[in-house]
Amino acid sequence: MLKTRIGAAAVALAAGVTTIATGSAPAIAADVNPYSASAICGSGYSVIDKQVSEGEYYMYLLYNSSNGKNCAVTLKQANLGTKTLTDVYLIGQKNAGAAEDYGKFEYYAGPVYLYAPNECIQWGGFATVGGSTYYYNSPWEHCG
Repeated sequence: MLKTRIGAAAVALAAGVTTIATGSAPAIAADVNPYSASAICGSGYSVIDKQVSEGEYYMYLLYNSSNGKNCAVTLKQANLGTKTLTDVYLIGQKNAGAAEDYGKFEYYAGPVYLYAPNECIQWGGFATVGGSTYYYNSPWEHCG
C-alpha cells in the first residue's frame, strides 16, 4: 500500500500539484496546529528538514543523534479537529525498510521512526484539504 500511495503522489506532483519548499528550521510562527513535531517525536529530536504547503500541511523530518533515528510527522493546517486522510512515511534506500502512518486523523499523522545508518532516506506524505490532496515526496537525501 505504501508504494501505491507513493506512486500516486509522484503522479500528482508531475501533474502540477504545488508545494512550497523551504529550508530546515523550527515551526513557522503562523503554525495553526496546536501540536509541534518536536513534541510529537519526543525528547532529543531536532528538525533537520521541512516541507510546507501553506494552509494545507507542514511536514517535518527530525533526527536524534543519540539514537540515530529519523522521525517524520505531517501536521495538518486545515480541517483541524476533523478526521481527514493524512499520511507520513520514511523509506530507507538500502536495508532500513520503511515506516508509515496513514489514516483519518484530526491533527497529524505520525510519528514514524526509521533507523537508517549509512544510507539515504526518502520521506513525505500528504494531507487532504477541502477535497484536494496535497502531496510531498522527497528525493533520496539526508544520507549518512
